[in-house]
This record gives sequence, structure tokens and C-alpha cells, in this order.
Amino acid sequence: MKNVEMNYITQIEGHGTVHFEIVDGKPKVRMEVHEGARLFESFLRGRRADEVIAMSSRICGVCPVVHNYAAVQAVENAMGIQVSEQTKLLRRLGNVGQMLQSHALHLYVLALPEYLNADGVVDVYMRNPEAVKRALRIRNVGNLIVEAISGRAVHPVSSVPGGFAKLPTKTELKRIVKELKGILDDCTETYNLAASIKYPELQRKTEYSAIDDGKRYPSYEGMIVSSEGVRAPAADYRKYTNEVYRSYSHTKFSTRNGHGFFVGSIARVNLFSDRLTDGARELAKNGAVKFPSYNPFHNLVAQGIELVHYAEEGIEIASLLARTLKDEKPEKVVRAGTGVGVVEAPRGILFHEYAVDANGIVREANIITPTAQNVQNIEEDLVALLSANLNKPREELVRLTEALVRAYDPCFSCSTH
Repeated sequence: MKNVEMNYITQIEGHGTVHFEIVDGKPKVRMEVHEGARLFESFLRGRRADEVIAMSSRICGVCPVVHNYAAVQAVENAMGIQVSEQTKLLRRLGNVGQMLQSHALHLYVLALPEYLNADGVVDVYMRNPEAVKRALRIRNVGNLIVEAISGRAVHPVSSVPGGFAKLPTKTELKRIVKELKGILDDCTETYNLAASIKYPELQRKTEYSAIDDGKRYPSYEGMIVSSEGVRAPAADYRKYTNEVYRSYSHTKFSTRNGHGFFVGSIARVNLFSDRLTDGARELAKNGAVKFPSYNPFHNLVAQGIELVHYAEEGIEIASLLARTLKDEKPEKVVRAGTGVGVVEAPRGILFHEYAVDANGIVREANIITPTAQNVQNIEEDLVALLSANLNKPREELVRLTEALVRAYDPCFSCSTH
């Protein structure tokens, strides 16, 4: 019997542990999430729909924008509210800011330091201050975009059913274009850094899943699709997430056909590399790491590709809106109904579902986060990784385990919503 227990995984968002043992030659892994149950869905029941849109972003301080957009989309679908193409473009632009914020911090602060033989981001700064300054420049532009579109950099306030309570000005949109152009080289250099690293060997082809609006790279609204042939309306999401409770973890686990699946950057790049912007598509096709890739550690490289993609997409959207933006007043509508909202968070597909009564009060709420969908696949990848390295010393097994968990960019606080 070989037993390895990691009681505290550092440099992740939230608290999780991994228990691994070999009994009679068979590997067993438990990905244990110990964040306390936060009961967010219970908080949202009985509140006005417009309150729920603002409250839902408090689920996460790392990716509040996507929770906000998933919530407003769910309320709109519940009430039968149609939004303009301008509103959808503005939300996609807001999500550009969210992706830039999150990917830059995850790569430079949490995931890459260990590959650079650095003891955290401060050590990275002492050795290579320009790398950390690069991360901050990307992050700052992400904050600028989110603040302009959604009212403030953290926990958006301007999203309302049907659109926005306040629109950005054309001057703000022109500044966004300028600032995004200013960080394109930073995004490319971040990709180059991520792609230059020698990652642990692990090839395990799994099911990759994202959303598809039929036209663009996954970001805002669409059908559920996967590498295994799934193509279903977002409203059918429960059939394809299949949440189950396990006694050793405070987050639920999601499976499809009895196995895990992967959502996030690598899933989006694997499935939709042909829809990347020109610069990002070139990196995915001809870069040091080829896609589709079946090594979960390459999720970090996919995040680097997405930094380039979202910066280029943001330039395109903001340039268009700077020319065409017009004042739109969302119509106030209150109807009973049930609706599902779906967006791509930095970590993958995010679902919000609300049942609203005739008075606009939310009676039922359900939220499934990307990390809750990924936990089962993390366990399965850990079984494969650790089983292939049983001859390594315990310290090396711990290092590999922590590196794999970080590669998924998990948000364990969100997962116990």
C-alpha cells in the first residue's frame, strides 16, 4: 500500500486536499474540497430578479462578471426579454476584460512560478520584474474594460434585464482600443513563456465541452457542445452535468456517461481553434504546443492563446462600438417563467437558472460552476498521473499533484456556492 495525502494545496483559489492511495495494486484518488457550503442559491430565493443579478456576482471576487452576465441572461430568458445585438457585443466585451484579468493573474501568480523555480510571485519579481509588470499591465486593462462596461472593476452594477443601466461612452471605447493594442505584445510574450515550459507528460484524451453560438469563439450564450458529439440547448444542461454528492467533498461532482469531462481554456481551444482571431489561431496551429492537445497541463498554454485572442477580439468589438454605439433604454418587463443563462467563465461553462413568478420574485435558483464540472475529471487525471509515477519519491508525487490541480485553474470557493 502506498498512501499520499496533501492536506493543503497552495496557490489555488480556495481550499482543497488530495488523498491518493494504492491498495492491492489499484489506485484511488479523492479530490476533497473543504470550502464551507455557502448556500448562495438559498440566498437568492425570495429576492427580486434585479437584486439577484447584482447579488450573484458576489459568488466570486475573481470572476464576478460572468456570474453577473449568466444571471441577467437567465432572468431575461425567464421573462422572455429579447436583447439587442449591441447589448450582446457589450457583454462579450465585458467578458474580454474578465478573461484578461483572470488569466493573467492565474498564470503569473499561481501556476507558472513553480516552473520558473520561483517561490511565488514575489520571487518571480525579484528575478524577472518585467514578467510581473507584464501581468499587471494585462490585469489593469482588464479592469479598465470591466469598469467601463459594467460600472466597476469588481462586482458589476450596471447590468439590468434588457441591457445596461449605463452605457460606456465612445471616448471610453476608443481608450479601450488603445489600451488593448498596448498589451498585445504582453499577451503574446505571456503565451511564449507558457509555451516554452516543459510540462509533465500526461496524455489522457477526455471529453472537452464548451458553448457554441454558431458563429464566434465561445464567450456569451450558446448551445452545449462537446468533443464526444454532444449538441444540446443550454436549457437541457442538467442532463449533461449530472451533479452527484460525495461524502468527502463539499462540492458536487459532474459526470457524463459515467466519466468526467473538461471545461475551460483547453476545451475551448481544442474545439474552436478555427474561430480564434488571426494572431491566436496562428499560435494554436503553429506554436510550440500543438492543439488539439490531450495533456491537461497545456490548459496553461491555452490560457496564453486566449489572452491574445481576447485582446484582439476586444479591439475588434470596441472599435465597432466606438463607431456605432447608440443609446438604448431597456424596457422594464416582469413576467413569470423559468430561464437558463450560460456563459464561458475563465474556467469554463457557467450555468445560472432562475424561476421567476409574476411579481418578478425568484422562487427557484440553480447554479453550476466550471470547477464543479471539472472536479471529477481532476480526479481521473490524478489517477492517471500518479499511477504512471509510482516509482517517484513522495515529494515528487506531491509536486505533480499540486501542479496538475493548479493547471485546471480551479475556483473551489465558487464550487461550493
